[in-house]
Amino acid sequence: MDREPRPQRLAPTREQIELELARIEQSPPFRSSPRHRTLLRHLVDRALDGDVAALKESVIAVEVFGRPADRFDPKTDTIVRVEARRLRARLAEYYRSAGREAGVRVELPVGGYVPRVVEREAAPRPRATRRARDLTERGEHYLRQPLSQSTLEAANERFDAALRESPDWVAAHVGRGRAWLNLATGWYVEPAAAARHAGDALRRALELDPAQAVAQSLLAAIQSQFERDWPAARRGFKHAIELAPQDAFVHSAYGCHLRMHQHHAEAEAELQLARQLDPHYLNTRNHMINLRLLQRRYDDAGAELDALRDLAGETLETIGLAGAIAMYRGDAETAVACYERAVAALPDYAGCAIALATAHALAGRTARADELMADVARRFDPRRISPYVLAIFETRRGRADAACDQLERTIELRDPLAVQIAAEPSFDALRTDPRWPALVQRSTRP
Repeated sequence: MDREPRPQRLAPTREQIELELARIEQSPPFRSSPRHRTLLRHLVDRALDGDVAALKESVIAVEVFGRPADRFDPKTDTIVRVEARRLRARLAEYYRSAGREAGVRVELPVGGYVPRVVEREAAPRPRATRRARDLTERGEHYLRQPLSQSTLEAANERFDAALRESPDWVAAHVGRGRAWLNLATGWYVEPAAAARHAGDALRRALELDPAQAVAQSLLAAIQSQFERDWPAARRGFKHAIELAPQDAFVHSAYGCHLRMHQHHAEAEAELQLARQLDPHYLNTRNHMINLRLLQRRYDDAGAELDALRDLAGETLETIGLAGAIAMYRGDAETAVACYERAVAALPDYAGCAIALATAHALAGRTARADELMADVARRFDPRRISPYVLAIFETRRGRADAACDQLERTIELRDPLAVQIAAEPSFDALRTDPRWPALVQRSTRP
């Protein structure tokens, strides 16, 4: 006979339980087992709805496993008991691995089918003074501004001050890691050194809070672009998603790096999911535009840009993206107009000036292009200029030897864009060059 289950009180909120179910379903122990995902969700949903009378063997056999109600005999058909035992084993594996830091625990007690959901007592987290919290909030404000060396350095000053107040404040370590990573990818400072600073801050954040999904994503970005260890980076991104499956940022970051490594179908799926989770996180749209560019779907990139402008207005970023789309389409005059606006808005950033010179080279105005590059050489520290961007200029200028030399420097200096050399449409003219295969092979090598 079926045992009549006793009602269980589920102390955590429904939202907490739903989030934990999502984490469980996306974890390695459950990802390959749709049957156990279905069984677990059925049991928890019934319990949450107060319908514990339905959580008995004969009903589960019919509702979950499709057994006929008039012919099911638990004496000869043990499917519910067998799958419940396997489900318990998967839950135990999950809480030994991906779910070891989970704040909510889903259990299925032996001898019944009514799940128990309990809140685990969290380990005490490092606390911060009021001033440290305030400084961290101010640092995060600067991170939300249009990126420039001054805004990123202002952010870091606030995070450093916060850590002097409260050395173990996780949010300040994460913010510091994010600021240093942006300084590295923008070539505002020497990238390899900045990436090391970022990695140190993020690893410290994870020591203090192993469940910090944003820190895990940012550290995976460093592994992808600077350490060139894509297998480790992929594992890091997947772990971040296990920690925070409903966080748009972690899916968006993973999609961005899948794009760089030419996993375009996976990148699109992650970016679409990120957009569903948070339609207002605009970086996801930026990543989608860049994906369309690498896919050479320039009309689709233009449509995505129109949508981004509708949401964000005309910004320096949308101007730059418009210039890039025009360049890839071969529309040199539109690209020149866009990059002239970018230079006017950000005159102290070498990347804008080089992009304008590149657009003039595309238009065939080589003398003007060379004049602009001579001005770049006079005004900017060569150690702060991306050789990847210089390689694009030299390619558009028609100088294959100089372009290959800059790609060699791109690889040697660990330019964060080196990983996407193989996919970059700007290098199409180099693909028949005998040096090209070796450059591509080395571009992703650790």
